[in-house]
Amino acid sequence: AQENGFEPCEILDETLQLLLKYNWKGNIRELENVIERAVLLSKGEPLLPKYLFMEEKIMENEDDTTSPIKYGVSVKEMERCLIFQTLKEVEGNRTKAAKVLGLSIRTLRNKLREYREEGAKNIPISSFE
Repeated sequence: AQENGFEPCEILDETLQLLLKYNWKGNIRELENVIERAVLLSKGEPLLPKYLFMEEKIMENEDDTTSPIKYGVSVKEMERCLIFQTLKEVEGNRTKAAKVLGLSIRTLRNKLREYREEGAKNIPISSFE
């Protein structure tokens, strides 16, 4: 939080339990990225599980229809949705979005250009400014 200019925020018990259930496979970088993204998205509020963007289907009831992961959706489409959702959450700030997503700003710009060239609908105008 301090690295990004935020006050330290509270981690709710339900969020902590979700983090503890996930199999990190020794990958501390993945955990750090998840926490950093959650802190940025929470904007100083307590960390809620929704800010983690973790694969809830793995850890919760398989029949949960509220999961953002849907059968038949390609990885490319999921990536596109995640990028646009993140841009929305950071109010169109591409630098912040790239950091939250763990991408370079150049990679994010290239992906946005690719989506625009493909004629993606509902692309936030601020994403290209």
